[in-house]
Formats: sequence, C-alpha cells, structure tokens
Amino acid sequence: MKIKSIHWLTAGSILSALGSLYFFLSIFAAASLASGYCKGKFSLFAEAMRCRQVHFAMILTILFAALCAYLGWKAARASQRNSDATDRNAGLK
Repeated sequence: MKIKSIHWLTAGSILSALGSLYFFLSIFAAASLASGYCKGKFSLFAEAMRCRQVHFAMILTILFAALCAYLGWKAARASQRNSDATDRNAGLK
C-alpha cells in the first residue's frame, strides 16, 4: 500500500476512536437526562424517543469501536508490508 493510504487509515482509526469515545460518554448523558422521564426503563423499542437514546448510543459506540479496530488493523498491516518491501529493496542496492 502507498504511504498516503497508511496515513488515511491511521487518521480514520483515530477519528473513529474519538467518535466511539463521544458516543460512550453520550450513553451516560442520555441515561441521566432520561432517567426521570423513563423511570429508569430504557428500551430500544420504547414509545418515547428519549427512552431509546441510550441504546442508540450503545450501538453507535460498538460500531465506531469496531471501525477503529478494523482501520487500525489495516494501517498496521499496510505499514508492515511497506517496511518489508523497503527492507527487501535496501538489500538490492
């Protein structure tokens, strides 16, 4: 992979980690704001949108964390391939 691709994958991994952190913190904020209205009963299929926000935040946290892990894995793999190719080319000179 090209060096530019490694940088884009790394940047995407960092941004998705920040997104995952944001949604993780929004779980607590949504639970705190909706606890009185929902009486502590949160459900993905609740009638009020306010009672569903906690589960939406949980789902988005998991999705962004998985995206972060995938992009980080791809960046590490691309970096490893790039360093192997550089080592092989250095031996030819």
